[in-house]
Amino acid sequence: MSMLLRPDYLHFSCPGSGVLFGCDQDWFRGFWQRKAGCGPCTGANLILYLSRSGRLSLPMEITDRASFLVLMERSWEYLTPGVMGLNSPFLMQKGLDAFLDSLGSGMKSQALDIPAEETLRPSPEKAEAFIRQGLSADSPVAFLNLSNGDVLQLESWHWVTVIGLDGKGKNVELLIYDNGRQLRVSLSRWLLTTRRGGGFVYVGDGIADSSSS
Repeated sequence: MSMLLRPDYLHFSCPGSGVLFGCDQDWFRGFWQRKAGCGPCTGANLILYLSRSGRLSLPMEITDRASFLVLMERSWEYLTPGVMGLNSPFLMQKGLDAFLDSLGSGMKSQALDIPAEETLRPSPEKAEAFIRQGLSADSPVAFLNLSNGDVLQLESWHWVTVIGLDGKGKNVELLIYDNGRQLRVSLSRWLLTTRRGGGFVYVGDGIADSSSS
């Protein structure tokens, strides 16, 4: 199993809701933000984890839902969804890098595109290796799922946060935080059945390796 060292850095206790796993886009105040805010919400998860693990400094302390919303709003400034949402891993990469730069960080994000055309997609082994690279760097991996295919637990056209991998090869499962919930889904099933693809993004310590993009 490959896991973040401290997935609890993304855990919050909310009155009446128990423990929440990461932020929830429904916390946004605006209608469009709540509808299209999965990308900024996922970006906020990544930034918070890096902050709590001591790799960057935030101008605010995140202790509860209200303060997390402040970070989500800041994330929205750099990961602003368009009419089609934040529908490319490269849009997440560009926004995260600008967000990191605004925080004075030298870290850069790395992206792996999963094209809609099946023949153009990276192999399942390469996708698994890319996700493991992020987790091995103790960095959550943002996962864009434009079509959930046969994976019923996932919502299509949606960003979620990968905090772990369990198993290998055909049996590998993604451990995911999605709007405060925990999910476990098959990576190989998604790759085989998604109709529109998506992608993966994580923040590393330097410039992306060209073999990963």
